[in-house]
Amino acid sequence: MAQVKDYSDIVSGCRKGDRRAQKALYETFAPMALGVCMRFAADRDAAQDLMQDGFIRVFEHIGKLREPSSLGAWIYRTMVNVCLRNYRKHQREVIEQDDTSDAPVAPLDPFGMEELVWAMQQLPPAQRTAFNLTEIEGYSYSEVASEMHCTEVNLRALVCRAKATMRKLLTNK
Repeated sequence: MAQVKDYSDIVSGCRKGDRRAQKALYETFAPMALGVCMRFAADRDAAQDLMQDGFIRVFEHIGKLREPSSLGAWIYRTMVNVCLRNYRKHQREVIEQDDTSDAPVAPLDPFGMEELVWAMQQLPPAQRTAFNLTEIEGYSYSEVASEMHCTEVNLRALVCRAKATMRKLLTNK
Protein backbone atom coordinates (compact mmCIF):
# COMPACT_ATOMS: atom_id res chain seq x y z
CA MET A 1 0.00 0.00 0.00
CA ALA A 2 1.36 3.43 -0.94
CA GLN A 3 2.13 5.69 1.97
CA VAL A 4 0.21 8.97 2.01
CA LYS A 5 2.48 11.98 2.42
CA ASP A 6 1.61 14.60 5.00
CA TYR A 7 1.50 17.96 3.30
CA SER A 8 -0.30 19.74 6.14
CA ASP A 9 2.70 21.99 6.93
CA ILE A 10 3.09 23.01 3.29
CA VAL A 11 -0.66 23.62 2.89
CA SER A 12 -0.83 25.58 6.13
CA GLY A 13 2.15 27.70 5.10
CA CYS A 14 0.71 28.36 1.64
CA ARG A 15 -2.59 29.45 3.16
CA LYS A 16 -0.64 32.02 5.19
CA GLY A 17 1.29 33.21 2.12
CA ASP A 18 4.62 31.79 3.34
CA ARG A 19 7.03 31.93 0.37
CA ARG A 20 9.08 28.97 1.62
CA ALA A 21 5.98 26.78 1.78
CA GLN A 22 4.95 27.95 -1.70
CA LYS A 23 8.41 27.14 -3.03
CA ALA A 24 8.31 23.70 -1.40
CA LEU A 25 4.89 23.00 -2.94
CA TYR A 26 6.08 24.17 -6.35
CA GLU A 27 9.30 22.14 -6.26
CA THR A 28 7.42 19.03 -5.11
CA PHE A 29 4.68 19.14 -7.74
CA ALA A 30 6.18 21.03 -10.72
CA PRO A 31 7.47 17.90 -12.51
CA MET A 32 4.04 16.23 -12.35
CA ALA A 33 2.28 19.45 -13.34
CA LEU A 34 4.58 20.02 -16.31
CA GLY A 35 3.97 16.44 -17.46
CA VAL A 36 0.22 17.03 -17.44
CA CYS A 37 0.55 20.33 -19.29
CA MET A 38 2.99 18.88 -21.87
CA ARG A 39 0.30 16.43 -22.96
CA PHE A 40 -2.13 19.28 -23.66
CA ALA A 41 0.24 21.89 -25.08
CA ALA A 42 1.74 22.27 -28.52
CA ASP A 43 5.27 22.75 -27.13
CA ARG A 44 7.27 23.11 -23.92
CA ASP A 45 6.88 26.90 -23.73
CA ALA A 46 3.09 26.63 -23.98
CA ALA A 47 3.14 23.85 -21.36
CA GLN A 48 5.17 26.01 -18.99
CA ASP A 49 2.68 28.87 -19.47
CA LEU A 50 -0.19 26.51 -18.65
CA MET A 51 1.68 25.19 -15.62
CA GLN A 52 2.29 28.73 -14.38
CA ASP A 53 -1.42 29.52 -14.76
CA GLY A 54 -2.19 26.31 -12.89
CA PHE A 55 0.05 27.15 -9.97
CA ILE A 56 -1.45 30.63 -9.77
CA ARG A 57 -4.86 28.96 -9.38
CA VAL A 58 -3.44 26.52 -6.84
CA PHE A 59 -2.09 29.34 -4.67
CA GLU A 60 -5.27 31.41 -5.07
CA HIS A 61 -7.55 28.52 -4.08
CA ILE A 62 -5.46 26.49 -1.63
CA GLY A 63 -7.82 27.61 1.12
CA LYS A 64 -10.53 25.45 -0.48
CA LEU A 65 -8.47 22.26 -0.14
CA ARG A 66 -10.18 20.18 2.53
CA GLU A 67 -7.66 17.40 3.04
CA PRO A 68 -3.91 18.12 2.80
CA SER A 69 -3.23 14.44 2.04
CA SER A 70 -5.07 14.88 -1.29
CA LEU A 71 -2.88 17.82 -2.34
CA GLY A 72 -1.24 15.96 -5.24
CA ALA A 73 -4.55 14.82 -6.72
CA TRP A 74 -6.01 18.31 -6.24
CA ILE A 75 -3.08 19.95 -8.05
CA TYR A 76 -3.29 17.33 -10.83
CA ARG A 77 -6.98 18.06 -11.37
CA THR A 78 -6.32 21.82 -11.24
CA MET A 79 -3.73 21.46 -14.01
CA VAL A 80 -6.13 19.42 -16.16
CA ASN A 81 -8.86 22.03 -15.60
CA VAL A 82 -6.51 24.89 -16.55
CA CYS A 83 -5.55 23.04 -19.74
CA LEU A 84 -9.21 22.41 -20.59
CA ARG A 85 -10.12 26.03 -19.90
CA ASN A 86 -7.28 27.13 -22.18
CA TYR A 87 -8.44 24.75 -24.91
CA ARG A 88 -12.00 26.09 -24.77
CA LYS A 89 -10.81 29.71 -24.66
CA HIS A 90 -8.57 29.33 -27.70
CA GLN A 91 -10.57 26.76 -29.63
CA ARG A 92 -10.22 27.67 -33.30
CA GLU A 93 -10.55 24.29 -34.90
CA VAL A 94 -14.03 23.37 -36.08
CA ILE A 95 -14.92 19.86 -35.02
CA GLU A 96 -15.93 18.24 -38.26
CA GLN A 97 -19.03 16.07 -38.33
CA ASP A 98 -18.40 14.30 -41.62
CA ASP A 99 -15.67 11.86 -40.54
CA THR A 100 -17.10 9.42 -38.01
CA SER A 101 -15.01 6.44 -39.02
CA ASP A 102 -14.60 3.84 -36.29
CA ALA A 103 -11.93 1.99 -38.23
CA PRO A 104 -9.63 0.07 -35.90
CA VAL A 105 -6.33 1.76 -35.23
CA ALA A 106 -3.21 -0.12 -34.19
CA PRO A 107 -2.27 0.46 -30.54
CA LEU A 108 0.39 2.98 -29.60
CA ASP A 109 1.81 0.74 -26.84
CA PRO A 110 5.27 0.04 -28.29
CA PHE A 111 6.25 3.71 -28.00
CA GLY A 112 7.62 5.44 -24.91
CA MET A 113 5.94 8.35 -23.16
CA GLU A 114 8.44 10.86 -24.53
CA GLU A 115 7.64 9.76 -28.09
CA LEU A 116 3.90 9.85 -27.40
CA VAL A 117 4.09 13.37 -25.94
CA TRP A 118 6.05 14.52 -28.99
CA ALA A 119 3.45 13.01 -31.33
CA MET A 120 0.59 14.48 -29.28
CA GLN A 121 2.15 17.92 -29.58
CA GLN A 122 1.98 17.61 -33.37
CA LEU A 123 -1.80 17.10 -33.31
CA PRO A 124 -4.38 19.87 -33.81
CA PRO A 125 -5.70 21.13 -30.44
CA ALA A 126 -9.06 19.33 -30.59
CA GLN A 127 -7.47 15.97 -31.44
CA ARG A 128 -4.75 16.43 -28.81
CA THR A 129 -7.28 17.27 -26.10
CA ALA A 130 -9.67 14.46 -27.07
CA PHE A 131 -6.88 11.86 -27.17
CA ASN A 132 -5.31 13.02 -23.91
CA LEU A 133 -8.54 13.05 -21.91
CA THR A 134 -9.86 9.71 -23.14
CA GLU A 135 -6.73 7.64 -23.70
CA ILE A 136 -4.27 9.10 -21.17
CA GLU A 137 -6.45 10.56 -18.42
CA GLY A 138 -9.09 7.82 -18.71
CA TYR A 139 -12.22 9.97 -18.80
CA SER A 140 -15.34 8.54 -20.41
CA TYR A 141 -16.37 9.65 -23.86
CA SER A 142 -19.54 11.24 -22.49
CA GLU A 143 -17.56 13.29 -19.93
CA VAL A 144 -15.06 14.49 -22.52
CA ALA A 145 -17.73 15.26 -25.12
CA SER A 146 -19.47 17.42 -22.54
CA GLU A 147 -16.23 19.22 -21.63
CA MET A 148 -15.32 19.79 -25.28
CA HIS A 149 -18.87 20.81 -26.26
CA CYS A 150 -19.26 18.19 -29.01
CA THR A 151 -21.13 14.94 -29.55
CA GLU A 152 -19.71 11.56 -28.59
CA VAL A 153 -19.66 10.59 -32.27
CA ASN A 154 -17.51 13.64 -33.07
CA LEU A 155 -15.28 12.91 -30.11
CA ARG A 156 -14.73 9.31 -31.27
CA ALA A 157 -13.81 10.63 -34.72
CA LEU A 158 -11.30 13.04 -33.17
CA VAL A 159 -9.70 10.26 -31.12
CA CYS A 160 -9.60 7.96 -34.14
CA ARG A 161 -7.93 10.68 -36.26
CA ALA A 162 -5.51 11.45 -33.45
CA LYS A 163 -4.46 7.81 -33.17
CA ALA A 164 -4.03 7.47 -36.92
CA THR A 165 -1.98 10.67 -37.14
CA MET A 166 0.18 9.70 -34.16
CA ARG A 167 0.76 6.22 -35.57
CA LYS A 168 1.89 7.76 -38.88
CA LEU A 169 4.15 10.27 -37.11
CA LEU A 170 5.73 7.68 -34.85
CA THR A 171 6.35 5.04 -37.50
CA ASN A 172 7.89 7.59 -39.89
CA LYS A 173 10.05 9.23 -37.24
